[in-house]
Amino acid sequence: MPTQWLPLFPLNVVLFPHMALPLHIFEPRYRQMIGDCLEEGHSFGVVAIREGRETGPATPYGVGTLAKIVRIDRLDDSRMNLLVMGASRFEIVETADDRPYLRGQIRIIPEAGDDLDATARLTETTAMAFQQYSNLLRELVGQKADEAEPPMEPELLSYLIAAALNLQVPEKQSLLAEPRTDARLALELRMLRKEIVLLKQMVAHAGTAATVRTSLN
Repeated sequence: MPTQWLPLFPLNVVLFPHMALPLHIFEPRYRQMIGDCLEEGHSFGVVAIREGRETGPATPYGVGTLAKIVRIDRLDDSRMNLLVMGASRFEIVETADDRPYLRGQIRIIPEAGDDLDATARLTETTAMAFQQYSNLLRELVGQKADEAEPPMEPELLSYLIAAALNLQVPEKQSLLAEPRTDARLALELRMLRKEIVLLKQMVAHAGTAATVRTSLN
């Protein structure tokens, strides 16, 4: 795979392919970065921070996601709100600090592992678990079940679940860095099944508590 140099935006968040991310750009270095991207006609990469902080020196993880700018709202003092969409994943080959913002020589990571019959069965099982998980969350906050079915395209489903699960940055980063779609789905299915057990207990407890309150009244 060929490499290319790309501006990098270290954040305390993991951007997944196909997922949207709103960004507020206020630091001068990142205002310059966006200006350079627009002038030079390329995107930038979002990388989760392994060490450091967003407003200071930061060491990113080795795998990130291309961020395609889909909307820009310019504010006062050159600040701006962006809406970006995750595109391809990439690995960082090396970094450079020759500009006010971090740059990386990156190599695009191709998706793999989503062309087998076994993956189709895994996708169906994981989609059903994700729908159950989502509707249990909705029930817990008093919302009606969502009848819409999750996408059945393996890659898209895997990233939708990764974005939706309540995980810490290192756990989400592990899902992003997983080379194979089928392996990512298998990991998520195990996570979903654990969460479903917990959510069922929480829903049952909430129902019992509501019954007790009603009886007392």
